[in-house]
Order: sequence, then structure tokens, then C-alpha cells
Amino acid sequence: MTVDQRRSPLGGLAEEFAQIAVRTGGRLRIAEQPYLRQLNVRAGADALAAAAATLGLALPTTPNTVIRTGDLTALWLGPDDWLVLGGQGPEPTPVGWGVVDVSAQRTAIVLSGPAAVGLLAHGCALDLERMGSDWCAQTMLARANVVLSGFPPDEIRVLVRASFASYLASWLLDAVMAM
Repeated sequence: MTVDQRRSPLGGLAEEFAQIAVRTGGRLRIAEQPYLRQLNVRAGADALAAAAATLGLALPTTPNTVIRTGDLTALWLGPDDWLVLGGQGPEPTPVGWGVVDVSAQRTAIVLSGPAAVGLLAHGCALDLERMGSDWCAQTMLARANVVLSGFPPDEIRVLVRASFASYLASWLLDAVMAM
């Protein structure tokens, strides 16, 4: 029997996150989504179709958009740069394009409920109210580099480097008190 020895950057905050829903009357929920598979994909226009076929989902070509297929989500990060979230199994073998598993680099904090956008507005310069439903953006949140992604109907995923996760979680918990 194999014992999973991974440690989540925010594993010790599950109870504090759970209390947020109580404190806000259900208007805001915060939870960590640990061990989310994250693949950084780099592909030029000539290899885009091959990358999409190998990965099993189309890669968005419109800036700051998201495409979902099954349990996979592709986020547009740049003209030849995507982040693919979810899925399982071995890392795909690229031909003419590149892929790197960056799962251990970041953890995901999921904010949901009608107060999520208002909370993020305290530390983010983007107008998240105007983002629509399937969007993503690389930005700063409370002075930490993050990737934000909106998931319908009212969920926002915050991908933050593991080394900044504790700082950002503390900031979120403090910001809830200021709401």
C-alpha cells in the first residue's frame, strides 16, 4: 500500500475556511482545491492542432478565455502559452510543442458565492464584475502574482504559488473581516 505523503500548502486552514460560510451567511465560501493537476503548454500556431488533439481539448485562442471539456480546463495565458487544469494519467508526449507539469508550483483557492467578487476587489485592480463567465487573467492580488479564472455560475479559482499561499490565505481571511 502506498501512502500519500503530499502536504497541501493550506491544509491547516480548512476549518477557518469553512467558518467563512457561517460568518457571511453563505454569501462567501472559500476552500482550497489541493493537488490540482496543472500542465503548462507552449505551442506555436503550427502545432496548436496537434497539442489540442493530444491533450483532448481545444486550446483557446482568444485572450483571457477558458475552454472546458469534461474534467479538463484550458486557460489562455499568452499567444503561445496555456495552462491546462485537471485530468489524470501520464504527461502527454509532445511532438512539435512543449508541456511541463507545474502542479506542485501552485495551489488553487476556490471562492464562491455572491460576495466572492467583492472580496477580491479589495486587493485586485481588475474589474471582475465585467469578466463574464468563462474568463481567466494573470494579475496581482494583494501583491501576490495569481492566475484568476471564473467558473459559472459564481465561482472564482485563484491559482497562487505555493510559497505565497499562506500569505494570500491570511490576506483573504483578514479581508473577509473588513467586508
